[in-house]
Amino acid sequence: MNKFEFKKIDQMTGREMFCVERLRTDTFVTEQKITLPELDDEDLIATQVFLLNQEATNAVAACRVFKQNGQWTFGRVAVAGEYRHQGLGRQMMEEVHEFLKDQGATSVTCHAQMQAKPFYESLGYEVAGPEFDEGGVSHIQMTKRLL
Repeated sequence: MNKFEFKKIDQMTGREMFCVERLRTDTFVTEQKITLPELDDEDLIATQVFLLNQEATNAVAACRVFKQNGQWTFGRVAVAGEYRHQGLGRQMMEEVHEFLKDQGATSVTCHAQMQAKPFYESLGYEVAGPEFDEGGVSHIQMTKRLL
């Protein structure tokens, strides 16, 4: 099993950033038709979490984690279509949890797409607010205590 990379944007190679951004664009813009800008200012402060394919031509899974208003959060969770249902999303989130514990985090929050709610619940996340629209997609805030 491969380990995910954890890098700030300034530490990433151009190839790594290209691969991550291609996966995010393919997933959120092309596939899901989300209407918000794909790159935003959080990318400048976030730790990018990613795994590239063997040829380093595409990211197979990626997300970003960052601290906002004193609270750790993550988002832009994506797994390439041909790699879905193989446990990569779960592996990535488990590695994110370990990374956050190493940073001293006691909890983490996210805006989960409603279709992903059962996945996050299986990882121990709990609903922390009402359903809301974000970029034309139904989301819900979820939180997990990191012990």
